[in-house]
Amino acid sequence: MSEKMRVSSFRHHDRIEFDVAGVQDAGRQLSRTFRRLRNRRNARRLVEAIRHCNHHEVNRLLSRDCRAVCFFKKPGFDCVKIACGFGRRNSVIVSFDICVRSLHDRCHRGCGCGGYGGGFGVF
Repeated sequence: MSEKMRVSSFRHHDRIEFDVAGVQDAGRQLSRTFRRLRNRRNARRLVEAIRHCNHHEVNRLLSRDCRAVCFFKKPGFDCVKIACGFGRRNSVIVSFDICVRSLHDRCHRGCGCGGYGGGFGVF
């Protein structure tokens, strides 16, 4: 095997290992985050923050690795898209939506990422 092929193979292996470590880190951090939401007061705060499009409160209730990307509505629900970066240089990105039943059938003014969903930026 040539030197160039050996170095390339080594770098590829390192990237895979960084990604594996990132996935493990994601599992640990997300478990802690959702464990905090078992507390009724924290869960109530998150529901209210989603309904009022409050980025700061949603971010405060999540881990430091996660952030509210945007708020949006689905029929009958108020939602927030969450993105979390883990691992070396955020080699692993996990995104998910949390939706709660809407109390009002109107869009919140000044928040959202457009329509029924939308894109989000990368860390």
